[in-house]
Amino acid sequence: MDKQRILEHRGGDLRDRDGDKIGSIDEIYLDAQTNEPEWALVNTGLFGTKRTFVPLTDVTEQDGTLTVPFDKSTVKDAPKVEPDGQLTHSEEEELYGYYGIDYRPDAASDEGPETGEPEPGGARLRKYE
Repeated sequence: MDKQRILEHRGGDLRDRDGDKIGSIDEIYLDAQTNEPEWALVNTGLFGTKRTFVPLTDVTEQDGTLTVPFDKSTVKDAPKVEPDGQLTHSEEEELYGYYGIDYRPDAASDEGPETGEPEPGGARLRKYE
């Protein structure tokens, strides 16, 4: 699905693989290197008070709404990560592991100056602005 189309869904609903509403999309996080959408920050919970990251891997659009290949309970039980405008490698690795997706960081986005290794806690993703 193309980047612009995904970005147009900010403020819209996100549905699970069964068509159930998970919550509303608060923000879209982009890969810092490719500038492509990688995560949705979704308001979930009874009054939308919990904010949960959901990977946009294999996201589809059905009837004008984004749908992810996870069930609602999986998303609601995802690890709590503070939405501070960026996701670090370790936060992203934890989230990908939880969702059962292979994590292959693109280390070039925040390599250390001498070792070529990612800086500890370096951000690989940023909120779309």
